[in-house]
Amino acid sequence: MASATYKAGVLQQHKELSEFTPSIHKAGDTGLDILVLPPLEPTANYDEAIDLASSAAEQAGLYVVAHLYEKARCQLGYETVRSSLVFDRKGAIVAVYRKAQNSAANCTISDTDLVTFTTDFGVTFGVLMEEDLMLYDEEHLKGVKNFVMTGDWQAEGSFFNAAQFAPSWSFITNANLLSTSGIYAGKAGLKTGADKLAVSELHKNGGQDAPVVPIVSPASVIFPGEDLRQYVVRPLDLEVSSMGYKETVCHRSFCCEFYVKTGAKETLPESSYSLAAFNGNRPFSVNHNIGTQICLITGSEKSNSFFEKVSITANFTKQNSQYPIVQSATVLPTDNFKFETKVNGVPHQVTLEVVEAQNLINFGIFGKDATNKLENNLYSEENSTESAQYEIYDYIFNEDVQEFFDYVWIRLRILIVVVSIYILEMM
Repeated sequence: MASATYKAGVLQQHKELSEFTPSIHKAGDTGLDILVLPPLEPTANYDEAIDLASSAAEQAGLYVVAHLYEKARCQLGYETVRSSLVFDRKGAIVAVYRKAQNSAANCTISDTDLVTFTTDFGVTFGVLMEEDLMLYDEEHLKGVKNFVMTGDWQAEGSFFNAAQFAPSWSFITNANLLSTSGIYAGKAGLKTGADKLAVSELHKNGGQDAPVVPIVSPASVIFPGEDLRQYVVRPLDLEVSSMGYKETVCHRSFCCEFYVKTGAKETLPESSYSLAAFNGNRPFSVNHNIGTQICLITGSEKSNSFFEKVSITANFTKQNSQYPIVQSATVLPTDNFKFETKVNGVPHQVTLEVVEAQNLINFGIFGKDATNKLENNLYSEENSTESAQYEIYDYIFNEDVQEFFDYVWIRLRILIVVVSIYILEMM
């Protein structure tokens, strides 16, 4: 009877060509079925790397996934091309996925369809590069429940880095994800990721173990603070929220409904949080842009408050493209976490809720909005200006701004009276 599981490994830290072969042999000794290698340095010899990886895969008797760089001719010049290659137990290449380093290049690039391969242990894998987590929608995944992800890609935005987004992506798709940032088992969460050679046994049909909250901890991942300049932001009054606090924050036509109730446990004096909403285009790398809808409660790493309950609800344009954002220094029990959708046509409602949570840094819902007209355009000053204009439009209805206009009107009336008296005296 065929096994319901397989043994997977991810090799971390090595990037030198000379270190590949002994590492693959060592992984073979552990009885692995498949091993994902870290990206090889771009200066390495491409053909030599292929030969070494192929020979090592055959000698070790396991599938090997390698991420290599090569120089390829493109029109009148050369482009650096990223290639994800999969070798089977005999050393033969069974899958190739290629992308130019410069995404504006129009040659030597794989088709947009998902590249897959099927193993002799009965599992079909999809091949991804790190930015594909953000670029691929559910329909691209073709029902595949096991993925290998290669590359060394750093996004410009806080939530777009693979190490931060991978837990949520794996949780929502309930798919196994083998990446250099760790091995994720769907809703069962991060299996392993800290060791030089991370090894885990996975169910072939995705995450089948007990679910865990897809938390990203600052102890394991260094993430930059979110740039809120394009958001509509409201400060959270921690004193008022101790009684239970409701606030609706809107950006353009997209609104986020927040409920926050802080507890009586000690809160650090420097703790501060904001409620934020964003609806529009976001750059997540030099050459990529994506339409997003985001609801967010954000603090800093120094923020330390106890939340009896936090709830965020919003109506999103695109179905099945929302992901929970949970960045915290403290583990949250599964029973204290809820993420649910109510599909009633378009838009559809998504709710994220936690109870009895400590040390939340960022908490919210990230949604991809493929209907955004700006999605396929590069981020530009013009787009930034448009976003700012919408923010001003939203903001003028704020009570503080209304008070400002009342103040100006009163002062203007006084000035009119003074000028009128002066004119009368001169007549």
